[in-house]
Amino acid sequence: MNTSAPDRWHIGRPARVESRDRVVAFTASELHDARPHAASAVAFHDAVRAPLPRAGRVDVHVPPYRPRRFVPVLAWLAARLGRADAEATWHLERKQGPKSVRALLEGAGWQLDEHREGRAVYLVGRLPAKVPVPDTATFDTVLGSHPVTFAADHGVFSSERVDDGTALLLDVTLGHPPVDVIADIGVGYGALAVGLVVNGVARESAGTDIDSVALWLAGRNAEANGVALSLRCTPDPEGVQPTPLTVCNIPTHINAKETALFMTGLAHRATYGTVLAVVHASLEERYVGHLTSRGLRVGRHPGASHVVLEATQARR
Repeated sequence: MNTSAPDRWHIGRPARVESRDRVVAFTASELHDARPHAASAVAFHDAVRAPLPRAGRVDVHVPPYRPRRFVPVLAWLAARLGRADAEATWHLERKQGPKSVRALLEGAGWQLDEHREGRAVYLVGRLPAKVPVPDTATFDTVLGSHPVTFAADHGVFSSERVDDGTALLLDVTLGHPPVDVIADIGVGYGALAVGLVVNGVARESAGTDIDSVALWLAGRNAEANGVALSLRCTPDPEGVQPTPLTVCNIPTHINAKETALFMTGLAHRATYGTVLAVVHASLEERYVGHLTSRGLRVGRHPGASHVVLEATQARR
């Protein structure tokens, strides 16, 4: 990354970016869109850990799909990216409840002016002298034979418990012979990546996700449990190294074109070893078809509401 001082950091997706601006992206699509136009773009999970050059201006684009608990996280990151007494502008829409966001920020020491242009609302002020580290909600669970506490918050999938599909996939994978490294495609906050390493199925793990906030939580959870976990913000199942074992809670909410690309990448991982992927039982036939059409042999491990598909190269 270019280490010269930036004019401005954007946190989130800006409507327009200048060539000297830098962008922190929450998703893989934001990262992809920002890179051709900005001086640099970095995924959120990397931005909260890496030492980055500070700017005199920070623009915070509050994502509408995140809960209000995410606002203190944004404030904390803005303080990491802005120079002392830098100006910050919070970008919201009226439907996002700017009055309550302003009250939350001013309760934390911000002094803000409000400007409105149509549906857009701007809260403008200087960075406070001190911005506290934000709280993150957690839950306790048992994975295999190990009790684990997970940080899971800010709109990530299944933030109060390990979902049924992931739980079934974990149980099936615990019966797999140990490997050096496992890939978790769609790692979320790291339930599988952490659970399989602490139970001895793998020595380390690698994960992908399109949500960089989930990747931030996965990294925190891995570190708290002594698990080596490398992470990439990408929709491509081949975005991490070949591994003898791949696990995946298949995303079933994406469109047909995205599904075809995703399943092609996931199927190709079976050329390195075994792929264990979970879907709801009602969708089994569809995803078995995706895998068998790409020359794979598919076994099944049924559960109460989901099924784990075991994909390997067909014998010739």
